[in-house]
Amino acid sequence: MEYEDYLEQGEILAGEGLIEEALSRFEQALEAAPENPEVIEAVGRALLNLDRLEEAEASFFDALELDPEWVTPRMGLALVALRRDEPFKIVHHLERAIEADPEYPEAYVELGRYYGSMAEPALAKATFERWTARHPEDADMLINAGLTAFDAADYAQAVEFFEKAMEVASEGDQKSGARTFRANTLDMLGRYEEAVEAYEEVIAETPDWWEAHANLGICHARNGQPARAEAAFRQGLEDCPGSPEVRDELAAHLLAERKDLDEALRLSEEAVALGRDEIRHLHTLGEVRLAMGDEPGAAEAYRAMLDLDPENPEAHLEIGLLHEVRGEVREAEEHFVESLKSDPANPRALYSYASLYYAADDLDTAEELLMRAVAADARYSPALSALASVRARRGDFRDALDYIEKAVEAGESDVDHFKGALEFAPLRADPRFRSLLSRMVRARGEG
Repeated sequence: MEYEDYLEQGEILAGEGLIEEALSRFEQALEAAPENPEVIEAVGRALLNLDRLEEAEASFFDALELDPEWVTPRMGLALVALRRDEPFKIVHHLERAIEADPEYPEAYVELGRYYGSMAEPALAKATFERWTARHPEDADMLINAGLTAFDAADYAQAVEFFEKAMEVASEGDQKSGARTFRANTLDMLGRYEEAVEAYEEVIAETPDWWEAHANLGICHARNGQPARAEAAFRQGLEDCPGSPEVRDELAAHLLAERKDLDEALRLSEEAVALGRDEIRHLHTLGEVRLAMGDEPGAAEAYRAMLDLDPENPEAHLEIGLLHEVRGEVREAEEHFVESLKSDPANPRALYSYASLYYAADDLDTAEELLMRAVAADARYSPALSALASVRARRGDFRDALDYIEKAVEAGESDVDHFKGALEFAPLRADPRFRSLLSRMVRARGEG
């Protein structure tokens, strides 16, 4: 068999996600054509997808040595550097890719998005404009620029890019996408009515564009309009009857509003059936099952998430919480640790992990984890309340009161916990403590 046949078979297998099998075919192609840079690059790409970074890097360098001006292995080296979080190498390889082929748009996209993720919006903007200055009609690049600015919370800049994309977009999906992203950005700028109008314009022209329906519902919910949100999701389901995404959003909305959980379950099950490879659908299904008291069903959904993504931090956290409820401390700890490996600054995971040490009377470790949670989100009220408990158990009541006040300001309203917890018993006659309890009662009533 010729090397081209092995290469073609490998590409087909890789496209189906069978990376080990694809690598085997690429290696067979390499035996037949050991000096072919295309084959060597394919081997490197498969190794990269298997997270064998050193071998992948060596393959990409070998391919470059044979064809120094070929941009694809240079992009491979950039992706290796991204996996390793090596900023200098990331920028170096992407700039060299642009230098090798100034007409290769993916290099500009990767470099611009990288600068955006590093909180360098000016460099991101300049990178995208290096391309758009020569290709002002490239709506896709303008949309990428807008999304990068959006992710960096530079919403004014994002609107500008999306509006430029709308002006030059020639394809229906490009225009609908740019207009929907613009509406998202208007919402984040606090321009609610303008955002709603923009979404409705997209829907009027392209009613089967599910993204506009879903985002309109989210926009209404974010702005305290749950009835309008539900109506938007239901209209989306009517206009896009095959959309798993709209089903997922409506199910999540019904769950958040504690409305018809039976319907939420049906919708989330349909979303999973229509788009099982979408982790977020499985997560919603797990949440709905948990709300209905079906812990085994919830665990099944979360484990299905891990089947798709073995390192998924949300799935590990949820499974850890289920183990904790059952008193299975060792198993809970294993999953909390796995969750924090992938998302080390998640305040909910840190708080959950701290609760194990708090229950074991290891207050020092619990406090350390809780302080990390507050450092990640200064308004995460469960961690603030837990820190109040730690300080109260140590007899440091002034600090305990300070943390309770911060928790109340962040939305804490569980007055029964503070009334009943033994560590707060010495504070029951304290005027400041009683005032904070009253504030929690008012907050719960308003909620």
